Amino acid sequence: MQRIQGGITEHAATIAYKLRDVQIHNGYIYKEAMKVPLTKTKESWFNHGETEYIPEAALACTFCGNRYFGHWMTDDVVLNLAAKQLATAVRTSQKLSSNQIEYSHLFEINSTPVTQAKFNELIMIQDYAQNQFKRERYEYIRSKIQPLGSSSVSPGVMLLRGKSGIQRSLCNEAEVAEFLRSQGFTIIDPEKTPAREIIRQSLGTKIIVGVEGSQLANGLFTVVQDGVLLTLQPPYRFNNVYKGRVDCLGIKYAFVVGTQVDNGFEISIENLARTLDLIDSQLI
Repeated sequence: MQRIQGGITEHAATIAYKLRDVQIHNGYIYKEAMKVPLTKTKESWFNHGETEYIPEAALACTFCGNRYFGHWMTDDVVLNLAAKQLATAVRTSQKLSSNQIEYSHLFEINSTPVTQAKFNELIMIQDYAQNQFKRERYEYIRSKIQPLGSSSVSPGVMLLRGKSGIQRSLCNEAEVAEFLRSQGFTIIDPEKTPAREIIRQSLGTKIIVGVEGSQLANGLFTVVQDGVLLTLQPPYRFNNVYKGRVDCLGIKYAFVVGTQVDNGFEISIENLARTLDLIDSQLI
């Protein structure tokens, strides 16, 4: 609730820890008695190939980033930028989606996938805070995609939730999309749209709308400076993970809480329209 109520927040520093004689094995980090999971895959010591020996590297992935696209976009992408300043950036060998691969090329980030590796030194970065260093990296990503926009900019974009990830079924999603389309919004299904096209259609828009979830991360770097991220919230899963990120970027945050129905939730078109009116009054 503190995120919603606003106020002054003191953010922690980004800290790099250098560990010696470390292994990464099938998605887990081992250092003597310490074990850090980077994947939800069951721990296994079965060898899938030869062990690599790497003198020095910096970890460029997280447990949540390996599991959720939204965390990959907001956490792992910028972690990669920090890691490669310190050493060779490495990540687990978990397969990336086609859009993750395309975003990596567009953002000009890369890291070496490893399955079994031993490191003389592995740098692990504590990077959860939304501090000035994080904002600089967010802004770098925004700068990389600026040439990719369209000459025609929609006033708003709705990013459909789709069927992947944790289910938060907006039962009247089609009705919501049709209403927003009538207001001039562009409707994008990220599961069916390549990353470059998502950027082209959404870059410079004033409002990004969608069910709270990973797909909204597609709009975090494309919404205009001082724009708005509007989340549609299920009443049974009120989550505001994007609030800190948009604060860091100087983007405004808004939400509409729906009503629970069988198999999911619904958003009142009247409440959505009133919220958009409030947003418009703030953007003028």
